[in-house]
Amino acid sequence: MKIENYSFTFENTIIHVPMISYRHFSEPLPRHSHSKNAFELHYVTAGKGSVVLGNTVYPLSPGILYITGPNIAHEQLPDELEPLTEFGLFFIISEIDSKSPLTSLFIKNTMWLGDAGKEIDTLVYTILEETTDKKLGYSQKIPLLLAELLIECVRIFASRRQSGERKRPAPSKTLSVDQLQEENTLLVIDEIFLCRYADITLEQLAGNIGLSTRQTQRLLNKNYNKSFSSMKLEARMAAAETLLRNSSLKITEISNRTGYSSIEHFSNAFKKFYGVSPGQYRKG
Repeated sequence: MKIENYSFTFENTIIHVPMISYRHFSEPLPRHSHSKNAFELHYVTAGKGSVVLGNTVYPLSPGILYITGPNIAHEQLPDELEPLTEFGLFFIISEIDSKSPLTSLFIKNTMWLGDAGKEIDTLVYTILEETTDKKLGYSQKIPLLLAELLIECVRIFASRRQSGERKRPAPSKTLSVDQLQEENTLLVIDEIFLCRYADITLEQLAGNIGLSTRQTQRLLNKNYNKSFSSMKLEARMAAAETLLRNSSLKITEISNRTGYSSIEHFSNAFKKFYGVSPGQYRKG
């Protein structure tokens, strides 16, 4: 499930939410990371599995929340018998106010995992209900719910509950059309490299985001400090590594799935990237 964009203020900082999702994962989500100021919130509602944050594996089960910030590599591995279902929130922090305690805690906690608690569980299901039923005033209510969800996350970071009246987000500030377009473009780029790493070309990527190939290269360098070719290679290698570790697919099948014309080309690329052949890597 994907819905329209939402923007709101988080104290004096603008938060843009280009995607809310509720998805079922039966296959591994390859290792990936997001661009600067981009965060992803994951809340598991059903099923089991694990997430790899950095080099550490953490178990996932209903009620677990994890958040990944800019440049935090992560991959998600569902249980074969009980695949994961999760609520996902992709958001971008812009026009950052360094004096904002709420924003500062998010910037400092670019990687977090733990039990969500009752408040976040209630907010998640309320947001899902609003996006599904689209009752009168839902487009005004959802930004408030999203702001409250982020505040609850910050309170978890701070390891304490604040007393008194809850702060409601202020009315949204106006975002420039160019800024909104770039933030949405970064989300599209992340999704493309996550799902279409096998065969995407620079020309196709440029066409998908409505830019020239030269503009696309500049955008990648600006936000990821990487070229198109290096991002594609990293995405293919991340997918290959995940499949070698977490599937029974033959190396030939993994080679085909990651877009290589021959197992020789795949093996050479993998060995150059990881320092060992696919077969050696699988043996451990």
